[in-house]
Amino acid sequence: MKAVLYLMRHATADVRTSLVDEADRCLNEKGRLQARRVAAFMQKQGLIPDRIFCSPHTKAVQTAALVRKDSGVKVQVEEWPCLLPSVTAVEAKAHLFSQLQDNEAVLLVGHEPELALLVNELLGLDKTFLELKKASLTCLELDSESTVPVRLAWSVPAKFM
Repeated sequence: MKAVLYLMRHATADVRTSLVDEADRCLNEKGRLQARRVAAFMQKQGLIPDRIFCSPHTKAVQTAALVRKDSGVKVQVEEWPCLLPSVTAVEAKAHLFSQLQDNEAVLLVGHEPELALLVNELLGLDKTFLELKKASLTCLELDSESTVPVRLAWSVPAKFM
């Protein structure tokens, strides 16, 4: 099986307060601009996902929706509970591989450190070597028939898009 995974950490959200549950925090203006910058980058580079999955947390849903809309992607965003912060990388990987189809590109929008841990799990690494900044986009190429079944292609912070 061959596939491309784009992993995106949600964009910048409102400041944490005791009045708003963590799951309900919304993107702030900076976050909306970051998401639009990622969308423009994806469109310019021809990075068009076949499916988009995001954590059910509001900031991830809003990030994924803005990227979808501004990049011109026609597929709907699907909320995936396996991208919640409480889910282990092993569980997320298992769910991902149960859903992944051959020759498709998938965008996952989630949280840190869970996305970095998922990257490590997919690459078969023991130590975390990558920290995903808010609104960063990371690309993994999967090829089960290759001697290197998962390869880190690139990782770009939003400020460089």
